[in-house]
Order: sequence, then C-alpha cells, then structure tokens
Amino acid sequence: MRPGKYPVPWLMLLLLAGCAGLERTQTNTVAWEAHSQSVASLRQWTASGKLALRTSDASDSASMVWQQHDRETHLQLSGPLGVGATTIDSDGEKLDIRQGDALRTLDISTPEAIALNTGWDLPLHSLVYWLKGLPAPDTEIQRLEIDPHTELLRSLQQGDWEVRYEAYDQFQQFTLPTRLQIRRGTTRAKIVISTWQTSSS
Repeated sequence: MRPGKYPVPWLMLLLLAGCAGLERTQTNTVAWEAHSQSVASLRQWTASGKLALRTSDASDSASMVWQQHDRETHLQLSGPLGVGATTIDSDGEKLDIRQGDALRTLDISTPEAIALNTGWDLPLHSLVYWLKGLPAPDTEIQRLEIDPHTELLRSLQQGDWEVRYEAYDQFQQFTLPTRLQIRRGTTRAKIVISTWQTSSS
C-alpha cells in the first residue's frame, strides 16, 4: 500500500508508531506517584481538541475527538486533515479506518502483523497513556522528567519518541494535559485538548 492513497491514516499511523520494551523508570517523588496512580485509574474518557501533524512530506491539522473505553479506541478527525470526516477504531487487535464509504481494516495484533500491513510498529496503547500525561507501561522509558514545581510529567522519551508537556488543567478530580508535542525524526505532532470528559468507573 502506498501512503498517498490514504493520507489521513498514514499520517496518524506515523504518529502512533513506536518500539516496545520492558524497562521502567522508577521515580522517588511521592506526589508524582500519587498523581500517576490516580490518572491510571481513568479508563473511560473523551478528549476533544485539535491535532496538527508535520512530516518531511506533509503538514496538516484537524479537529479531534478521542474516545477511550478500556482497550477500545474511537478517534474522529474532521477539518482539513480529515477531508470531511475520518474515524479510526481499535480494540488492540485490529485497526478500522473509515473515510466516507471506504473502510480498511489492519491487523495490529502482533508487531509482525503491524509491519506486514503498514511497514511500521504501531503500539496504539502508548498514545493512550501519553495523552493522559503518563508513560506507557511495559515499554522502555529512555528518559522521564518531572516538573519539580508541579510534580507533573514535563517530558518523556519512549521508543525514540519525545513527548513534551506544555500545559495541564483540572477536569473533575483529574489534572490532565491540555497541550503537548510529540516528535521523532522528521515527524512532529502538536495536540491541544480543550475539553476532557472523564470517568474513573
């Protein structure tokens, strides 16, 4: 498959790319540990905002509504990047991409299947954690920096992706990111979240 045939999914897949590992970094900050445990309990949420993606070949932006229910992801994109509307659904085993009447299903159950279908590793679960301001579990943490004033995650590096957190806000009982930047190589992503709807049940 050539990336040009499916511009929105391939830009999203670039954003979702990464590498798996086993190491975890321990922190000694009691406030950070309490915060991360609280946010980790958030299994159902909706984040609404804007996404801008830039690669060496393209630069686009879109409105974004990301809904997460445990392992199930539902992502809606609209605007210039979405070319009307694009939805991406994943249950951790497969990835469904819908653009208008067109539907494409990718097997993402194993790294081998991901590479066969897309050419990249696509651990979607990593971004699910990064959006909440947490490192992905069971993935190598190359660097983790906690802001000494806020006791919140300031920057993170996993799978050669660098995630920088620029702003947080309070939503119900949770303190969650509202502006972050993600980059690896020539790929840059900026996510601005205007609203979080949360549920810890």
